[in-house]
Amino acid sequence: MIGSQSIRHDSSTTATARVLAVAVVAFLHPASAPVAFAQVIRGTARASGSERPLERARIVAMREDGRGVGEATTDDAGRFLLRVDARGEPFLISITRIGLRPTLSSTLYLGPRDTLDVDFSVAEEGIVTDTVKITSAPTLNATRLAEANRRGWRVLQPADVEKLRERANSFEDLLRSSGNTGLIIGRRDECIRSTRTNRCLLIVLDGVPLSGTYPNINPRDVYFLAVLSPNQAQVQFGDRAPNGALVVYTRAYGDR
Repeated sequence: MIGSQSIRHDSSTTATARVLAVAVVAFLHPASAPVAFAQVIRGTARASGSERPLERARIVAMREDGRGVGEATTDDAGRFLLRVDARGEPFLISITRIGLRPTLSSTLYLGPRDTLDVDFSVAEEGIVTDTVKITSAPTLNATRLAEANRRGWRVLQPADVEKLRERANSFEDLLRSSGNTGLIIGRRDECIRSTRTNRCLLIVLDGVPLSGTYPNINPRDVYFLAVLSPNQAQVQFGDRAPNGALVVYTRAYGDR
């Protein structure tokens, strides 16, 4: 055991000697070894006037050509420690944060291993934003009406429907009082016909084609209605509407 410990000790001594030898070579031949640049900037950033610490401010070291050579962020007490690798060249320090006036130091000249203590006093400024106009999303009523107008349908507009629906006792009354000359409105057990073709129109309620005669619609629920020609109806509803269509949209839930 004693012999073994001595061997390990001698081996350790030899390794140490080798490390020292490498260090001596690096010292004698500096061109063959990299030079460590460890410039350190430390300090505190405070608001001018109030001396309040500025937390989470960005501290950046940059060369005169704008290339960054170091970056740090202030802590809750406004303190920062910035390590710079400017390779002996002059550099500047900037401090930025939302709500602060951007601040730039004068040009600094530090040796490769110098440490500099610096305190920033930065002016705070109000945040100015452009006026933003907020437009609400269109309601379902507005979307349906815009699509009907875009397609060129003959629409009885909501404002006109509103004037009529409070006085109408039934859906038939609403249609008759609308003054639409393109409709023949018979008994409840009959269909609604076109005056142009004297044929039954397809009735479409809230986008759904209905089978049968009059729909059971409360006139106060109607938002707008439109009468479609045979061509318009076939484009929209195909063979189900060879004679035209009467399209009715009721007021969507939550809309007026």
